[in-house]
Amino acid sequence: MQNEFEDFKKEYEDVFTSERALKKCRIERVSTDIGISSDEYQNMLRSTINEFQLSLYDYIVKIMWLFRRYCYNGKRRIPMRSNGWMLDGSFGVFMRNYVGYDCRFITDYNVFKRIISYFDDFYIDFDISNPFKGKYEYPYEYMNLECLILVYAMPERLELLKRGERRKMKYLEFVDYVINYINCYNEKHGRKYIISDNFRRGLSYYVTIDKK
Repeated sequence: MQNEFEDFKKEYEDVFTSERALKKCRIERVSTDIGISSDEYQNMLRSTINEFQLSLYDYIVKIMWLFRRYCYNGKRRIPMRSNGWMLDGSFGVFMRNYVGYDCRFITDYNVFKRIISYFDDFYIDFDISNPFKGKYEYPYEYMNLECLILVYAMPERLELLKRGERRKMKYLEFVDYVINYINCYNEKHGRKYIISDNFRRGLSYYVTIDKK
């Protein structure tokens, strides 16, 4: 059940966008070995990763749409749910033996799973329309895939993303906004949210729900 959303005021200091954090990278010291300025390098990297994320998102949408078209004995399989051994088992055999790929590369990979969890929220007619005939547009300009991953487990995730988009937040600005939100929420309602710092394991930040 979704929480009643509360847009808390700023109470906690920034963690990732503070002057202290930014001291770790003095932009005037950044250069490249290909003779372009740091500004040009930054813009090239940003635009390339943006194109990559949008392309990746488009392919995940199409693959999941195709996964959800699979029927066996007249019954449709809905990925990300327990469909029973016959449906899931037959689909696994179909994918590996006839298609030649393992569906778990998509459905068991945490990053992809967290992105996939938004599709029914973003596209009410996900199963009715066809992404091969009309593109399912990515719904945000400022909220990137890292932002989706950050709040995927939170019931109020769409409200948080809406505010981040409306305020044109960059990724780490959104992370600091969410940190302030969960700290204020926990202080008011008791500890519920924890931000998982998996930086040392090479994983993105994300919020988990404390089940204690």
